Amino acid sequence: MIETLQEMNLIAPIIGLIGLIFGSILTFLFSSNLKSKETKLKISEKLIDKRIDAHEQVLKLAKLMRSSHTENQFNSEKELITYPLIFLTEDNYRDWRANYFLVTNEYSHWLSIPVLNELFYIQDYIVNLDKTLENVHEENFKPIGTILKMDFIEMSTNLEKQVIKYFEKGWESLSIKKKGNYKLPKSESLKRLKDSNFTKRYLEISKYFYEKNSSSPRTDIKPITILSNIAPNGMKIDIVKIKEVPNADNSGIEYELYYKDNEFDKKEIRFGSCELILGNIRFDKVDDKASYLGITHNAMELLTKWIDENLEPLNYDVDTIEYE
Repeated sequence: MIETLQEMNLIAPIIGLIGLIFGSILTFLFSSNLKSKETKLKISEKLIDKRIDAHEQVLKLAKLMRSSHTENQFNSEKELITYPLIFLTEDNYRDWRANYFLVTNEYSHWLSIPVLNELFYIQDYIVNLDKTLENVHEENFKPIGTILKMDFIEMSTNLEKQVIKYFEKGWESLSIKKKGNYKLPKSESLKRLKDSNFTKRYLEISKYFYEKNSSSPRTDIKPITILSNIAPNGMKIDIVKIKEVPNADNSGIEYELYYKDNEFDKKEIRFGSCELILGNIRFDKVDDKASYLGITHNAMELLTKWIDENLEPLNYDVDTIEYE
């Protein structure tokens, strides 16, 4: 009986000691796990902050590319002629270029693949542009900027779209390793360059090489251009629509011509086509059953002025564009 009591007296402290040890182990494991989660959370927060900041820096680049300036001149469509602010002076361009490469290099490892695709395409564009601008006097940066304005708007818009997509659903990924090519496929980059004003209007840019040239460049070519006059009552009249289409052998482009007397006419009538190599206007044949089409001389003046401003004597070969 006495031995049993002694054993029971010994068991209770042992059980207590075991419970204390087991509790300490559980407390340690719980504390370690909690600290590990807190550490991971802090690291995750820093990673997300880094990536968000990197994409915000890229947004600033995009907005600066779209910032424009004007000399208060108007084109044939009565639109104010503007050019990217970065072409205001040669120093403006050089400063922007240096900042672009600085931001791209500093933040590239935090950026999503689609954003990097756009950044590296712009970088290839800049490399080609730099070689062109080496031959250009500073006073000619503004007219060249006018020619290239739509290129910079398109590049900045594409860049901004990819940044917004990242903010919408890509920011949750914490992986530093990225899957995919940092650059667009070569075929896509070359296609973009071929479709850019830098390529399409290179001959026009070349007239600004080596010497001062104060003449204004032609207006921006759009897939559809509308020319019109304004009547005293504010109504649009003498309306000519110019639509860009492939030419017969698909080797270039020409422009279909449509006309309506005023903005309230329900139907516009095609009356011919034109091209910008020699500036010829080809009128559609009218058969005996067709109704008589009268085009005002004011409308024809708008059209001929537009052709004069956009005339290009030769085509530029995109194969001379360099791709890195």
